[in-house]
Amino acid sequence: MFDRSGVGGLGGGVRDSFGDRFGGAAPTRSSLNSFLGLPSDEGLHSLSGSGAFDVNRGVVEGPRGGYAAGATVTGPRGNEVGRGVAVGPYGGVAAGRGFESAGGAAGIQGGAIGPGGRVAGGTAVRGPEGGAAARGFVAGPRGAAAGFARVTPSGRYMAAAGVRTSFNHWGLYGADWYRRYPGAWFAAGWATGYAWRAATWDSLGYYMNYYPSYPLYYDYGNNVTYQDEGVYVDGQNVGTPDQYYDQAAQLATTGTQTEAPADGDWLPLGVFGLTKSGEQKADVTVQLAVNKQGILRGNYTDVVTNQTQVVHGSVDKTTQRVAFTVGDNSTNVVETGLYNLTKDEAPALIHFGKDRTEQWLLVRLKQPTNP
Repeated sequence: MFDRSGVGGLGGGVRDSFGDRFGGAAPTRSSLNSFLGLPSDEGLHSLSGSGAFDVNRGVVEGPRGGYAAGATVTGPRGNEVGRGVAVGPYGGVAAGRGFESAGGAAGIQGGAIGPGGRVAGGTAVRGPEGGAAARGFVAGPRGAAAGFARVTPSGRYMAAAGVRTSFNHWGLYGADWYRRYPGAWFAAGWATGYAWRAATWDSLGYYMNYYPSYPLYYDYGNNVTYQDEGVYVDGQNVGTPDQYYDQAAQLATTGTQTEAPADGDWLPLGVFGLTKSGEQKADVTVQLAVNKQGILRGNYTDVVTNQTQVVHGSVDKTTQRVAFTVGDNSTNVVETGLYNLTKDEAPALIHFGKDRTEQWLLVRLKQPTNP
């Protein structure tokens, strides 16, 4: 599952412009200036000598071997911009840039990589009237926060619109399709096209005899976040990244090991295109259904290779968390929220074992009347 080139893959190790972030020779003054995008000494002297700009720059070495470099340029009307970078004696790197206008507006953008691989970054802007906005992230050395980057609703909507526009595999999960794929999961007694039907929160509550006080939307990067080496859901610490993965894996395993006959009572949740966050094409579809005990079943179909595997998972009625695996792969776990699956765009996480988590998007596909 998810082993084709370009699906769920990550690049190689992170390196900065000075080489290996955990060692190597100390950076030179010219390499620091190059990293900052600063002009040459001759260019700076020329700019400063014009009389219109006040230019200050320099490189210093700390008492323990660390280096720092920076530059500021102040214009004739008092507006100022600056850049800076620092390399600690143990390999940590921090860099930033910012501006301050004569009218009082200011902004800063920066990032840091610790010697142990911990990563942080952020942006902040302050308006001249005192208004402010900021955003940021923190990631552990194994990239645990990769799946918790904030995605705006408009970003999800645009990606989903692209997925729906490019999708043309409307023959999936119909009578002819099931005859061609006898190993696919199928709920006995479903009418033609029933697999594509969407569920609402009210229909789920009635069907599962499940009426929480309010639905919980798993919005990764917003109300599900990674900070201080822990995962937080609606402000509550639910464990370390390893524990959070174990919870999802156990939830999926419960669904795999629980007997759930296909001729039982099943409620369709619909068909979704599964795509990486920000992309506008889905090469994978997921068809899902749930029974009254909260067991999840369905099919995972690669529309490029025409391969289909059965989905196994379950719902935690207390947390409203959904987790499932595909085929015989019990390591890669897909998770989302039950309420998410009633929406047209459902944020989801894919845990590629304990070492990597990525944010993906489930896009509801609505079969046209005459596909």
